[in-house]
Amino acid sequence: MNYKQLEAFRAVMEAGTVTGASELLHIAQPSVSAHISNLEHALKIQLFIRRAGRLVPTAEALLLNEEVGQIVKGMTRIRRLADDITQLEAGRLTIGVYPALASIVLPRFLKDFAGRHPKARMSIFPSASPRIAELTAGRQIDVGLIQAPVVDIAITCDLIFEAECVCVAPLDHAFANEEIISPIQFSEQAFIALGRDDRTRQDIDRALVDAGISIDCRFETPFADTACALVAQGLGVSIVDPFSAARWEGQLTIRPFAPRLPCHIYMTRNRTQVSSMLQQVFEREFRTALEDNRSGNVRLF
Repeated sequence: MNYKQLEAFRAVMEAGTVTGASELLHIAQPSVSAHISNLEHALKIQLFIRRAGRLVPTAEALLLNEEVGQIVKGMTRIRRLADDITQLEAGRLTIGVYPALASIVLPRFLKDFAGRHPKARMSIFPSASPRIAELTAGRQIDVGLIQAPVVDIAITCDLIFEAECVCVAPLDHAFANEEIISPIQFSEQAFIALGRDDRTRQDIDRALVDAGISIDCRFETPFADTACALVAQGLGVSIVDPFSAARWEGQLTIRPFAPRLPCHIYMTRNRTQVSSMLQQVFEREFRTALEDNRSGNVRLF
């Protein structure tokens, strides 16, 4: 007994003839007859009586009909789901992302990605990079986007993109008249610093110390987006990643900073977990979108 036999049985029950069943199933009449004959042989039950050119269901066929109907409907749903999965239209994906990417870069990417895969379901989990790595190691996150590599034998970390930090200042600030901002220009400025555990903060501190600059650190926050908000209120200037700064375009003066301070995007996944087709295409297309952003073909930040 197989699915095609059950499908033929349901079609004959509905159409009442082999001809009608073959039209419903888009197969030849001999194929319908063979499926019914094989099903009767497998079940050792007579299912139909031929009468005046029609197939009249037996009492046993009527008893089987409802149950077979549920099986056929279930198999149809499975086939449709399998088609959706093959076409990357269905699936679930949990994405961990550090805050700088969560505010604008990932949402801009997902706008087009979700449009191409309307049946896909995605959970977005913004958190600090170490926490994302921890959840990825525990298989609670499918793919993580983190700021710095994490050494953990349970996960892999791949550098997928590198950008450069920028200086942010109020729109009416003197920095608006400069093309590039250097450390010496921070010597008399109120400075808004990132949290001390932030990789970017550590690079900024090192660059300022190397330049012999002592800054007035009035405010400190672990989130670059909050630093930008404080800058917008005229409370000082800051150096942040370009991903966070992009959300404030038009509201802040944004200028390159020299010396170059790199900021990174690492992609992490569980070393033993097999990636779904949806995850594979997400990873591939996100990498491509970042490179297209660099070339100007896509606007992510």
